[in-house]
Amino acid sequence: MIKRIFLLIFLAVGYSGFAQFKAKMNAETDFTARKRPVSFSHQPFLLLKVTPTAVLGRDNVLQYGVELAPPFGKFSFGFDYGTGKSSWGFNKEYKAQFPDQETRIIRGEIRGYFSDWYPFYALDKKPFGRYYALEYVQRDLTYGYTPDINLYSGITIPAANALDVAWNEKAVHVKFGNHFIVSRWFFIDAFAGIGVGHFSGQPVDMEIEKEKLPFSFKKPERDFNTTGLFLSKTAGIRFCLPI
Repeated sequence: MIKRIFLLIFLAVGYSGFAQFKAKMNAETDFTARKRPVSFSHQPFLLLKVTPTAVLGRDNVLQYGVELAPPFGKFSFGFDYGTGKSSWGFNKEYKAQFPDQETRIIRGEIRGYFSDWYPFYALDKKPFGRYYALEYVQRDLTYGYTPDINLYSGITIPAANALDVAWNEKAVHVKFGNHFIVSRWFFIDAFAGIGVGHFSGQPVDMEIEKEKLPFSFKKPERDFNTTGLFLSKTAGIRFCLPI
């Protein structure tokens, strides 16, 4: 009987010690895993940005820009500019279809930052943390297009000469995003948005009657004489250098 009592006491003490040791190890692991917040000596007022995802997009533009975050209010202002050519694109099908395409894109936006982002509440949250934005985008393209000529009974042949086409897309997006703070000198800006766009294309130095197409939920086909509205979507990441 006494042996059993001592055995039960020994097991109870051993279990209690093991539980305390495990709790201590878990606490130390949690403390080690808990990342210390990045400290800043000043609130950044200018962010230099480059958008790697734009290079992988439909028009493979090299896009870079700035965000100006004045030290008053909750709003900031951004501007991006990008250029690209199909000759160094990643989309083989699109590259084969428009091998001589050149693209120019501009983006302008006004941002508002949320006000509950810890631990940067003392810095007015800007340009840290989550934000919403209203963005305007304009995309201008030039490319060669060879239209088909109708002969008779539905038979068509390619035209002898290609047309130089000027294509234009304009869109307004409502966006939401977040600055992920890697260090005091490096942010990652991830964003996504949706809006409405307008497209229009016509041969250069030639006035033609454009075909008005119905509202498109997909990316519009870049025909040489069409115009209309479409559902515009945007998403990507930017690498940021805060100053």
